[in-house]
Amino acid sequence: MSEKMKLTLFILLITFSNYSIAEWVEYSTRSNGNVFYFDDTRLQKDGNRISVWNRVRYKTSVMGASSYQSYLQIDCSALTETTLQNTFYSDTDWSTPAMATNTKAKPKKKIDKNSATEQLANVVCQESLDH
Repeated sequence: MSEKMKLTLFILLITFSNYSIAEWVEYSTRSNGNVFYFDDTRLQKDGNRISVWNRVRYKTSVMGASSYQSYLQIDCSALTETTLQNTFYSDTDWSTPAMATNTKAKPKKKIDKNSATEQLANVVCQESLDH
């Protein structure tokens, strides 16, 4: 087996194993019907910062997207968020990307009061204190 094939197989196995053990926990249902989830098994803590996989299932399509997944870094002390990666999906099951994954980190921003991200920060920042 060539090195390229071994690398491809390795990447597929890692990707599949990460998604197969993911435990998506619902943390918010907004008044517009959008439902938010995070992966409780892949939280990564670095000081006051927590990296977390986040998903949204839209009640109605948003510019052709029915769901969204992002990798966020939340600063629990500064109450800021940075989107490190995101993908919009044309289906509600996060399986058919509507476009290529954006791997360019977005600028850090304050977490909006009463937002789903504030709810997520409350959950993951508390969980990191408990562990």
